[in-house]
Amino acid sequence: MEVNRRGFLRLSGAALASGVFVPWSMPEVQSSPQDRVGILYDSSKCIGCRACQMACKRWNKLPQETEVAETSPAEAANLYKLYDTPRDLSADTWTLIKLNKRSETDWHFMNYQCMHCADAACVTVCPSGALYKDERGFTAYDKSKCIGCGYCTQFCPYGVPALKTKSVLSGEAKAAKCTFCQDRVFSGIGGPFCAETCPVGALVWGSRAELLEAAKSRVEHLKSQGLGSVRLYGEHEAGGLGRLSIMFGEPGDYGWPVSPSTPAVARAWQDILQPLGTLAFGAAGLGVLAFYFIARRSIKMEEVE
Repeated sequence: MEVNRRGFLRLSGAALASGVFVPWSMPEVQSSPQDRVGILYDSSKCIGCRACQMACKRWNKLPQETEVAETSPAEAANLYKLYDTPRDLSADTWTLIKLNKRSETDWHFMNYQCMHCADAACVTVCPSGALYKDERGFTAYDKSKCIGCGYCTQFCPYGVPALKTKSVLSGEAKAAKCTFCQDRVFSGIGGPFCAETCPVGALVWGSRAELLEAAKSRVEHLKSQGLGSVRLYGEHEAGGLGRLSIMFGEPGDYGWPVSPSTPAVARAWQDILQPLGTLAFGAAGLGVLAFYFIARRSIKMEEVE
């Protein structure tokens, strides 16, 4: 087969292009249980003020449903209605308070946000390394690496990540989710703003090991008060959640899985498909070298002729 200079460049470009889009992922950072940080939410203390929800939006510069400053004093006083617009977590709502009402006398609030799973399905399937486990245990996010594939939105057992469209024309999008206020953690100024803003201590953050002990003690105290349906969620689920929850009833009452886990297909993506992609990239590189030597030989033969 004869290959001239133009053909060589064309073939090399094609081979390189096939390797550019081969997925890769960052290795998951493992942290010891003592080093892990976390959040504890106690629904028995929550008064539904939505201070956490508003704080999250303000700190992360997310769109507000209604700006308090633009409302009348009467409207501003009724924060429950003012911030009752979101129905689910989304690219613009990373922390959400919902009212869980099972009867006229049995109701309480629940806070929804990223669970920061130890065995995070979103991290497992992320092909670009945009989602990764920080050494302190929470699920961090590098927006600059996100390619908008949406795999995280499909595999998270809690339906947390969402895609935010950057361009309707091009279809370009970026993932969005709670990051544990990683910018505050990285700079050393504090932790999740939602927890630091909660006026009643329903949301607190700190060492996960210490929060776990406090949560267990709180559950026992509530049970001694006759609240038999109270339970702790997050101690073991998905490898141990970074977001512990004291709740009433069963996980299904809140739309949470009883035994969340990373789907087998996600494991296959990480353990089989991505390594195959790496092999494909290596093969593409060898192909470029092969085309190079073939081209050199053909070019020399052309010059001789």
